[in-house]
Amino acid sequence: MLAQIVNETKDAVLAVIGGADDVLSALRGAVKNQLTGVVKDASSMAVTGAEALSDVVTGSVEAAAETGTDIGKAAVSVVEEAIDSASSVGVSTADATSAAVVGAVRAAKKIGVEAVSAVKAALSNVASVPREVLESAIKGE
Repeated sequence: MLAQIVNETKDAVLAVIGGADDVLSALRGAVKNQLTGVVKDASSMAVTGAEALSDVVTGSVEAAAETGTDIGKAAVSVVEEAIDSASSVGVSTADATSAAVVGAVRAAKKIGVEAVSAVKAALSNVASVPREVLESAIKGE
């Protein structure tokens, strides 16, 4: 994890969703914009595209939680957008799925046990997130 990516993403997402009427749509847009910039610059920061994607997800979920957004819904929106946007930044769908789930779980763990439960429950209902990927992220992150 590169703290610089997490913090810059968090600040950018807070700025975008802070005054938004539809927070989840604004969150998805912010994630897409952050991924486009950060993943393309990943090699200059000595991280892979998947690692950068994971850090963007972490910062985005943390930012959403700070604004009082339902963390489960935020995690789903962020993970889905990260997976959807991955191919446009050169990250495979499989790598993006794993990295996004790890990033969401990492953010939840920073927040607390209830957040981890909420993220796990929300992501377990997302068809594009295989159960084994979610369980691995929860155990290993």
